[in-house]
Amino acid sequence: MMSRAGLQAVAAQLIAKRAPRDLTEQKRAAESARERQASFRLLFSLEVNTTAVAHYGYSREEFLRMRLTDILPAAEVPRLEEVVQELQQLSSDTEQTLRHRGMWQHRLKDGRIIDVEVISHSIVFVGRRAALVVAMDVTALKRTQEALAKHAERLRILHEIDRALIAEEAPAAIAEAALRPLRELLGVPRAIVNIFDLAAGEVEWLAAAGRRRSHLGPGVRYSIDLMGDVEALQRGEPQVIDGDSLPPSPEAEALLASGVHMYMVVPMIAGGELIGALSFGGAAGPFPPEQVSIAQEAATQLAIAIAQARLHERVKRQAEELEQRVEERTRELSAANEQLGQEIGERRRAEAEADRANRAKSEFLSRMSHELRTPLNGILGFAQLLEMDTLPGEQKDSVGQILRAGHHLLGLINEVLDISRIEAGRLQLSLEPVPIYETLRQAIALIQPSSAEPRIAVRAAVVDEHLHVLADRQRLQQVLLNLLSNATKYNRPGGAVTVSCEGVAGNRLCIHVSDTGHGIAADKLERLFTPFDRLGVEASGVEGTGLGLAVSKRLVEAMGGTMNVQSQVEVGSTFSVELPVVAEPVAAHDAPPVLAPGPDGEQGRLRLKVLYIEDNLSNLRLVERVLGRRPGVTLLSAMQGRVGLDLARDHRPDLILLDRHLPDVPGDEVLRLLRGHPRTRDIPVVILSADASPGQVQRLLDAGARAYLTKPLDVRRLLAVVDESVQREGGG
Repeated sequence: MMSRAGLQAVAAQLIAKRAPRDLTEQKRAAESARERQASFRLLFSLEVNTTAVAHYGYSREEFLRMRLTDILPAAEVPRLEEVVQELQQLSSDTEQTLRHRGMWQHRLKDGRIIDVEVISHSIVFVGRRAALVVAMDVTALKRTQEALAKHAERLRILHEIDRALIAEEAPAAIAEAALRPLRELLGVPRAIVNIFDLAAGEVEWLAAAGRRRSHLGPGVRYSIDLMGDVEALQRGEPQVIDGDSLPPSPEAEALLASGVHMYMVVPMIAGGELIGALSFGGAAGPFPPEQVSIAQEAATQLAIAIAQARLHERVKRQAEELEQRVEERTRELSAANEQLGQEIGERRRAEAEADRANRAKSEFLSRMSHELRTPLNGILGFAQLLEMDTLPGEQKDSVGQILRAGHHLLGLINEVLDISRIEAGRLQLSLEPVPIYETLRQAIALIQPSSAEPRIAVRAAVVDEHLHVLADRQRLQQVLLNLLSNATKYNRPGGAVTVSCEGVAGNRLCIHVSDTGHGIAADKLERLFTPFDRLGVEASGVEGTGLGLAVSKRLVEAMGGTMNVQSQVEVGSTFSVELPVVAEPVAAHDAPPVLAPGPDGEQGRLRLKVLYIEDNLSNLRLVERVLGRRPGVTLLSAMQGRVGLDLARDHRPDLILLDRHLPDVPGDEVLRLLRGHPRTRDIPVVILSADASPGQVQRLLDAGARAYLTKPLDVRRLLAVVDESVQREGGG
């Protein structure tokens, strides 16, 4: 609160009359000195009002006996003398009113010192010059202003900490920005921001400020014991340390040398973790509550800012490390990509080379199939014609030998082509539900003639007629025929072959073909599926190529199955084929029956015109001889594709037999042109070709061919096709 005290002191300040002008300078100076001395003495004679009496605590009588210097602290007396001398100097030079305004300290009767604002100006009192003085007590105002200034400084320090945090400055920079003004605000000779290393039991300076020097950044480390009770600090309790009671150490000596005899440690806690402390101190004595409050407030803000700054540093460091790792990884990936690009390029070149090799192999296989089957077509075709004629017994046996040798060679060619296609990855399969009962029945029926002579009994266990497996029907038949053929050929005279089925885990079916032969030694089982390896039975007189089992195993695996063997010498062998079981189709469609060749008679009386487009003279002669058995058939022939097209358009035959390999136009193109011309589009076309690949067969059937007969020709099958055309013609 501001109190106003009016102190009116009228000093009978006697101003001596000016000496006559004719006095000497010496008399004038002496007179002036006497006047100043008299004036100064009178200035200390006081007159006061009642307010001053009440405020200062002196009675009026005490005031009048006192000099002005009696209410001034000793430190203010010299200043008062300077002011009086200045006023006297001015009064000697001018007649104007003299004024003075200033802040002074006065002492009350109880010894308290108050701050007053003094305003004085000269007056004429009872014909003499005097001074009227008004004193206002501004102690409360000054204290309020000091408190406001201190509070503003506290806010400025906190703001500086926040600013440094927002600016993402380092922890040391944040501490340094706040520490020096904080030390001045606390009024202590030294203040330190410490970071704790609890694991090492050490403290490290982050920043320190003294009266003359400051330390910034880490580097100074000392024992955490100088911080007092660490557990109490973790609970947020400040510690007061008596420097004079510390054990002798370089750190204790440094504290005492800097004037710190007692210091306080205020914990810095962020997120419930003690990260450091703010320590400050000076002379021995208690720490005022306000000082402690300021320190705790600053420590709290510093803890938050430093923790955030350290977190930011860690994040920044991790980001830099991550960026560095990303750069390194990018370089590695670039190098890997470059290497991968090279590998891809090499792989593509290798794949292109492999494709070229596969195409070359496929072309070779196709060419070999054609070149090998074409002469066999003549051999087997004419032999079949001879067999159909009535021949003497010796000649009939010779024809039988030719047919057996030709079929053996044809089987060898087929197996070689099959295994080559499998190895080249060009084997085409048509996986579908295949009825096991019907497939086994057909296979056993086909093998019965060859098992009759050595008196081999072929038996089959009961099989569910509705049981189906997922397989290629033709290839499964091929595998079963191979197993049954081997079981018959390598059996004992009067032996037995048993076919059985059983379900196994994983919804699969296992087909067993068992024989009572001589068995296979254990050391030879590993070679059993090696192409062309007959395991030493070459001299036994049993015909074989050593390819059947190798092809069968690869075919079964290509259909998603497995093939295994168990054998015991002198007991026999069991070959097992395992395939996945599938549901029976909703509706099964039987294949159209093949018409058997009829006898010469009614068919001979029908007229049928057949065009055969073939460039091989031997094949032309064979077909000519075959069709000669049907008197009602007229054969037209063309050895070039274009000639055949012209003949077909001009004569419009009832049936066209077409070879695929022609010298001018491929047979595939001839078929397309025949299907596209209005005069020939309805004429049935049967392909006669040595290319027996399933893909080619299906493609040409889809293109419009009625049938596809592979060379070497089955004469009876060819006659059946012709007879079917005769029946169609007769029915039309």
